Amino acid sequence: MTRPDPNSSEWIAPPEEVAANLLSCTLGDALSNAASRWPDREALVYRNQPAIEPASWTYGELDAVASRLAAALANLGYRPGDRIAVWGPNHPEWVLLEYAIAKAGMVLVALNPLYRSAELHFALTDSGATGIFHADLIGTASPAEVIAQVRPGIPGLRHVHSFSDLPGLIAGATTAPDTISIDPRATFMIQYTSGTTGVPKAVRLSHQALATTGRNSYRNWRLGEGSRVCFGFPLFHVGGSGNSIPGACLNGATALPLHIFKADITLDILEREACTAFIGVPTMLIAMLDHPSFRERDLSAMETIIVGGAPVSRDLLHRCQDGFGVEVMNGYGQTETSGITATTRFDDSEDQKTQTSGQALEGVSIAIRDDAGCTLPHGETGELHYRGPGGMTGYGSRDDEAVSENDWIASGDLARMDGAGFVTIVGRKKEMIIRGGENLSPVEIEGYLREHEAVADVAVIGLPDKKYGEIVCAVVRRRPGSDASGSDIRSWCAERISRWKVPEHVEFTDEFPMTPSGKIQKFKLQEIMSERLGLTAETEGTD
Repeated sequence: MTRPDPNSSEWIAPPEEVAANLLSCTLGDALSNAASRWPDREALVYRNQPAIEPASWTYGELDAVASRLAAALANLGYRPGDRIAVWGPNHPEWVLLEYAIAKAGMVLVALNPLYRSAELHFALTDSGATGIFHADLIGTASPAEVIAQVRPGIPGLRHVHSFSDLPGLIAGATTAPDTISIDPRATFMIQYTSGTTGVPKAVRLSHQALATTGRNSYRNWRLGEGSRVCFGFPLFHVGGSGNSIPGACLNGATALPLHIFKADITLDILEREACTAFIGVPTMLIAMLDHPSFRERDLSAMETIIVGGAPVSRDLLHRCQDGFGVEVMNGYGQTETSGITATTRFDDSEDQKTQTSGQALEGVSIAIRDDAGCTLPHGETGELHYRGPGGMTGYGSRDDEAVSENDWIASGDLARMDGAGFVTIVGRKKEMIIRGGENLSPVEIEGYLREHEAVADVAVIGLPDKKYGEIVCAVVRRRPGSDASGSDIRSWCAERISRWKVPEHVEFTDEFPMTPSGKIQKFKLQEIMSERLGLTAETEGTD
């Protein structure tokens, strides 16, 4: 890995490194290659999840089933390049469709299972989907009824299928689809960015981007042959279908997706399936560690935990190391970068694992720039820019709205880089709190608060204030048994951090508004807290 410029927050991967780490194949080819190498190894496992029927496939079986389903899609009239939406929770059928769509040269449109009719109408229209496969139920709602409501306004939506139709389609299909040539650089998946800002964007990702990033990230985390990887990311999220599914396939690991995260059921899976790794967000780990049955579990097979979506506090690192007996790493990325931009490694120090998001993934270049586009010196905060093989082909559904291979992707995230290329994410540009002209990082303040013994989880947000423009509010979920007050936590902060970073308000909640991928929806939290506290821009300031 190339060292960064000694005076500049820029980590440039040389051309030979980019070439050496590029995997030019489709996801359909990846599965066929895995079936040739590991035909009898379990590829996909759904067991010990009461809400769905048990299912499992070896790589040989999964490749055969996906090939038959690809042929069935062609028989239904779908053609290469057609967009097919998949709408449902983490059912086994989701993964079957992912591989079948890849093999058939079509484009998968990943839909959030929590969409309501207006959101569904937008995504199906925006993506140009010609067909949709849906779960029979999403919670207690009937997807078929919602689709029937919106379908008259989407003339291009020609086909509607249920997940329960798949067994019949597979049984009636020919053994293999017609041989077609698929460019690995072609768009395979359209992902809609999650609702932490409330504004979804269609992100186009290629076979090559997903395959390269999935393989390289799993290799960095030492997940390969013999690994049994349980993951909590939804399949409609890039961390699920875009990283963990191809990452497992390309490295010979067994994938064990969670249907829906519940702490006790996840612990059952980790224990009974002898999982060696878990990939998820901090809230999932905290929920498992706090579960009453945790200390009774035999988790001796566990070796690794990968944390995504949020920083790892020192306290959480220690709790995972002590409770699970594992190495803990964290990865940072976005939908636009196929899920992973940078990651920590096994041999990184505790400070690097808790205070940074690691170094660039192999073949990836990172630059920290100011608003004028100039690269900043080490240690200064600016917007992180990405260039690499996992980059999106573009926003929107039209293939002519493309990103050049040499273009940098502006992340919208504020970060800084040290002299060794380790990146620390400071927060979203739009989430920065500007208190009296002082820029305050919610992520930094959250990091301090997570060290408090009463804090199980926390979100720091800015609220309107007449005097300062914005003030800091910390919304805390307390650990079981804790009765710490807001004034207790404010006093604790005042002894440790600068006065202007101490939250003016500390509020408590039993649960946060969350995206399905496990991220806190801060824009919703701001609405809730502003209403609770009666705050508007005309509210008198506090000292």
